Amino acid sequence: MGKPDPADEVNLFQLMLDQADEIDFSDPDKPQIDPTELKVPGLEVSKLFCVVYWALLHSEDPEGFTAGLDMMNMEQAKKAVNGTFLFNVKPGSGEGNGEKPVQFYVDMRREGKIMKGSGPAKPKPDCVMTISDRDMIRVALGKLSPQVAFMKGRVKVKGNIMLGLRMQTILMNEVKKMSRVAKL
Repeated sequence: MGKPDPADEVNLFQLMLDQADEIDFSDPDKPQIDPTELKVPGLEVSKLFCVVYWALLHSEDPEGFTAGLDMMNMEQAKKAVNGTFLFNVKPGSGEGNGEKPVQFYVDMRREGKIMKGSGPAKPKPDCVMTISDRDMIRVALGKLSPQVAFMKGRVKVKGNIMLGLRMQTILMNEVKKMSRVAKL
């Protein structure tokens, strides 16, 4: 009985991100809510939003991917975050590539919803963040500190910066729960 082989272990969250293009996140029981609509070809953060939205919607399912992860449900997430956000995500590295940012609106105050686009005209989002696709993924996976990203100018924040940090902390905690390593 030697050391466990790391090749026999898998990070479930990373697996879902890697295969998000092939996964249908729609729910026949909730046809009005389809996280699959968040996917944008070539934009990794769209997969992140899709997986997180799906996980929040299914956190209380007794079976399946989220069973036993002790994740927040949508109501708990709304209570913990209590804010609205607009993410302007620059495709690629985001450094002068001339591509227009893709917007995602996150309502964790009223409806508990993540959608592609700028969201409703009123009220304005509490916090607007502009970040590259690559850096957003690195922040969400805990590979880049949001404070370091901010200090280096890799993320621009308008509005309630403390609310942005709260959202990021909660997101990272939920991603950690989904990132548990499982033996194959």
